[in-house]
Amino acid sequence: MDVPLLLIALIAGMLLPLGLPELPPLWLTTLPLVPALMLWRCPAGRWLGVLSLGLLWSCLFHQQLLAQRLPPDLDGSRVQVLARVDGLPQATATGWRLALTQVRLLENDQPLPPIRAHWFQGQPVNPGELWQFEVTLRRPAGMANPGGFDYEAWLYAQGVGALGSIRQGERLAEPPRFAGFAALRHHLRTRITAVLEEQAGGARLIALVVGDKGVLDRQDWLVLQATGTAHLMVISGLHIGMLAAAVFGLVTLLGRIGVLRWPWPRLWLAVAVVVPITTLYAILAGFGVPVQRALLMITLGLLIQLCYRRPGLWTFWLVAFATVVALNPAAPLRAGFWLSFIAVGLLLYGMGARLGSSSLWWRWGRAQWVVFVGLWPWLMFWSMPASLSAPLANLLAIPWVSLLVVPAALLGTVLELLFDIPWLLQGAAVALNWLFDGLAWIAELRAAERLATPDWLGFALGLVGVAALLSPMARLLWLPGAACLLVLLLPSHERPLPGQLWVTVLDVGQGLSVLLQTEEHDLLYDAGARFSSGFDLGEAVVYPALLALGVRELDVMLLSHADNDHAGGAPFIAGHLPVKRVLAGQHAAIDPVLRAQPCEPGETWQWDGVRFEILYSPPPPAPPNEQSCVLRAVAGSSAVLLPGDLGIRGEYQMLDRSLAADLLLAPHHGSRSSSSYAFIRAVEPRWAVFSAGRHSQYGHPHPLVVERYRELEAEPVYTATAGAIRFVLDDTGKARRDWSWRERARRFWHEDQALARLAEPPAKPVLE
Repeated sequence: MDVPLLLIALIAGMLLPLGLPELPPLWLTTLPLVPALMLWRCPAGRWLGVLSLGLLWSCLFHQQLLAQRLPPDLDGSRVQVLARVDGLPQATATGWRLALTQVRLLENDQPLPPIRAHWFQGQPVNPGELWQFEVTLRRPAGMANPGGFDYEAWLYAQGVGALGSIRQGERLAEPPRFAGFAALRHHLRTRITAVLEEQAGGARLIALVVGDKGVLDRQDWLVLQATGTAHLMVISGLHIGMLAAAVFGLVTLLGRIGVLRWPWPRLWLAVAVVVPITTLYAILAGFGVPVQRALLMITLGLLIQLCYRRPGLWTFWLVAFATVVALNPAAPLRAGFWLSFIAVGLLLYGMGARLGSSSLWWRWGRAQWVVFVGLWPWLMFWSMPASLSAPLANLLAIPWVSLLVVPAALLGTVLELLFDIPWLLQGAAVALNWLFDGLAWIAELRAAERLATPDWLGFALGLVGVAALLSPMARLLWLPGAACLLVLLLPSHERPLPGQLWVTVLDVGQGLSVLLQTEEHDLLYDAGARFSSGFDLGEAVVYPALLALGVRELDVMLLSHADNDHAGGAPFIAGHLPVKRVLAGQHAAIDPVLRAQPCEPGETWQWDGVRFEILYSPPPPAPPNEQSCVLRAVAGSSAVLLPGDLGIRGEYQMLDRSLAADLLLAPHHGSRSSSSYAFIRAVEPRWAVFSAGRHSQYGHPHPLVVERYRELEAEPVYTATAGAIRFVLDDTGKARRDWSWRERARRFWHEDQALARLAEPPAKPVLE
């Protein structure tokens, strides 16, 4: 029986549902078992049977996980709950981020799923504590855009069944005597923080001891991202492997010199010591996927050694892969899962049959080259930035962290806990700070590059190129391998036909960002918000979407006005894409780095047969929203009108102009202070797009406004439920809605667009 092939079949079966828009019924997944049992004696029958078992287990797991989500009738409700704090609470710029388990409604004791909650300016909380919270609950939904991070997939893989915004809370009980490993991690974090609190940058060491990534600030992450060394600042498989090797070597050495007297083979003692210690460290580290992978491969390797067998390394890799997926079939939805396993697989492939013939430094340099080249397709697939300086940075940083910082940090933690000796822990923090100083210098030389997500053909060609460049025949295959990688790095994108206009309204929550594309030109109208927490929608949503849609430079970036939800993301866009010209309403209040020019009403231009005109943009003393720059674009007999946050006052002042448009971006996100009857009649839109967040705190769009559009025969479209939406306007007079991203990229874990209540505005909006 070919074990590797059966493992591959099992893995394929468990991964198959992740590509489906809907889960199949369980009875359907059992049908392949019938022919598999009939053909079990032949290899194909066994392969089909194992694949079917993997599919059945995965579908059963996913159905149970989906059933644990917040009930739709509680979506958006404010309730009182009893809950226990789980994991390590994370301090944020605005409060606390925490996980809640054992959640129950106070009024009827109804159990609720695990909640990922944020407490704005809340009290410090500790793992294991029992609290009563007043919390606003939401189903786990996120923004949906091309090239963007799939937040819903990330939440699903974490097992999060609801999101919560805590209003107030009361601690009811302290943690139990044994509150689990989370409490132990919290105790270690508190102890290390007390030792290093007066040492600049000392908190960084906590990430390497207890796996708390929240101690790294934004600048730290930018440095790590620019140098491709982020994997070193989370407890990864490398750290687990180094610890296992150190413990194994120490036990072996003590046995040889006679300190440890053991009547049986020393390997038995080494295994009995190494596995528990590495398991404890893995649990304290949070037991992430890279840690699971390393722990499994180490444990399997040691157990196999006890049996005096030597199976191939690929078998170890496949067993670890299959085990991690079997424990959590949703784990492959996280980029870290693939990057961890693929990195090890690349080393097995690219370093095979080469380790015994070259020097240590050649092998170390070769390993960096293998991982650097091999991960490019995967980083692009996950829309993650890649660093060109990564090989050099890792060549120095990996031994520094693995051989110096981590051993000193772990031993220093033990000395501090047992004997109150802090000097080794403090020395490890100094060494880590020196490393960050060096990485910051390298980061200034070259920033990380984010490239467009490839299509499936480009991704496949990239994998072929990697296989050629890392194979033993690389000297013969380097030219076709490089050509395949070049295709991956230079993807082709569709563009509008001459005279055609594509209008893509991005999903930026409570804000606005619209991309207008002609055959050879691109215009961005607004760029989303940048929040006080540092989260920038220009960086997280708009820029990746522009790359995914084939934008390499912007001919014009037009900012309707200076409100944060319209202009906050613009500086990041301008800093990462060439922008030929920036126009803005309320231009004096726009960030000076953009060098915005004022919108001039009456200005017109033509691109590829499409006419653009600035209709309106009054100067002060008009109120800020009324200074919105209104743009109208006409493609043949079709048009789009973009009025920003214009109110009724400005709408009436424009009625003497030509406003007719098939597509209208509802003024001010559908606010009650806009979208007058007179304005809608003058525009006569076929579609009215409401760019607003789910459960908008401002009550956008207002029910009366939505009803007004329906009354005048305009179809309401909501970014909150459709995600990004593309409309095609041309000279045929047949404007059409081309796609919505939630429909195009639909997977079974995404919020169901058929939930009609989400598509409707709130019945009782708050006062504006």
